[in-house]
Amino acid sequence: MKNKFSVLAIALMGFIYGFYILNNSLHKKPEKVIVWDVISYYSYLPATFIEKDYKLQKWKNKEPWKSRYWPEYIPATENFVIKTSMGVAFMYYPFFQTAHLLSPLLGYENDGFTAPYSTALIISSILYALMGMFFLRKVLLYSYNDIITSITLLIIGLSTNLFWYTTKEAPMSHSYSFALFCIFIFLTDRWYQKPNYTRSVFLGLTLGLIILIRPTNIIIVLYFLLYGIIKSKDFKNRFITYLSNYKQIILISICILLVWIPQLLYWKSVTNQFFFYSYSDNESFFFANPKIINVLFGFRKGWLLYTPSMIFSLIGIFLLKNTKYFWAILSFTLVNIYIISSWWCWWYGGGFGMRPFIESYALLAIPLAAYLNWIVAQKKVYKIMLIIATSIIVAQSTFHIIQYHYKTIHYESMTRKAYFDSFWRINKSENFETYLDYPNYSAAKQNKR
Repeated sequence: MKNKFSVLAIALMGFIYGFYILNNSLHKKPEKVIVWDVISYYSYLPATFIEKDYKLQKWKNKEPWKSRYWPEYIPATENFVIKTSMGVAFMYYPFFQTAHLLSPLLGYENDGFTAPYSTALIISSILYALMGMFFLRKVLLYSYNDIITSITLLIIGLSTNLFWYTTKEAPMSHSYSFALFCIFIFLTDRWYQKPNYTRSVFLGLTLGLIILIRPTNIIIVLYFLLYGIIKSKDFKNRFITYLSNYKQIILISICILLVWIPQLLYWKSVTNQFFFYSYSDNESFFFANPKIINVLFGFRKGWLLYTPSMIFSLIGIFLLKNTKYFWAILSFTLVNIYIISSWWCWWYGGGFGMRPFIESYALLAIPLAAYLNWIVAQKKVYKIMLIIATSIIVAQSTFHIIQYHYKTIHYESMTRKAYFDSFWRINKSENFETYLDYPNYSAAKQNKR
């Protein structure tokens, strides 16, 4: 089998994901799966296909709807609107329907909130993540050998917070967006090789779904626009490419709109507006005051502090200079950091590390592979030193996952003292809780962060 090690790497990831799920009996605990943000992502499905009540009129009167749905009330229409867009629900849908058919056969009530449904959501997260890895593998093998590709995939899948959001908090949006990002970068390369109608359709549908899951991820378009741009003269050639393939560009745009039509119709039905901002007025971006240092290095949730293996991806971006990837990945990464850092709740509530970066690992896998490939090219002494240093940091990144499992890392209140008190420890010390600093959400909404 050609390039078998990278296939085995993905198979190993699938085994570890499954083992973790089964060992923690997560598939048997719907109350541990359909929680927090997942409630909003998932609401569309039981409300529409089981309750026949997508406006959530039952919610305001009786249980169990009050504990199962978290909608926002619209006084003008006296309806309730689901806070998040329906992109993740699209990804859930085939698994939800499978669970709905199997539940009565397995002796469960098919109300959307029993064990078969939570199991289906967990399976969907794992399968989408692994599917993304297969597409990412194809992208990496364009430029790197099988060993480099295998190590890159294992680092992304097992030493970053992608692991956590594919297993313990599986139905959160991140593994789904990661998979779509992987598919998108694969399709981008194929489209520029041969921009035909079929590739345009898949590219447009994928991009539409990416945006529908998390609208700020529209910046992935930067990757498409700048992919293959190396010198200034390439912009002229790119413009000519778009002009000569204008029908395909129009088709991509139509496919994006097609994905969004159900969302627009839903908003129109419950709010009388085709476009509706479903978050509260005091939940917004503060673009003039981004918390970049806190987001990247802060002890509360710093991305590179709790997922340090991604430091090598950032180094690797500059090793891609004069390649088709450099400007595309650099521009996306800089804009992505800025947008993430500008959200009022820059630590993004409870969770492991800076979770909004997870989908970008699809792009950042490419410079990570470039970094690993660069190590191989060094002289023996430097190579050994770099391998040791890299391995220690990747091991620390992986160990952070173990620490979070054992609650040695707090979900939102870490401080410098708490971090070093837990440094390379699995179990919490007696003083750990005293070192925590709980965030002030009210102040954050007023940009007093």
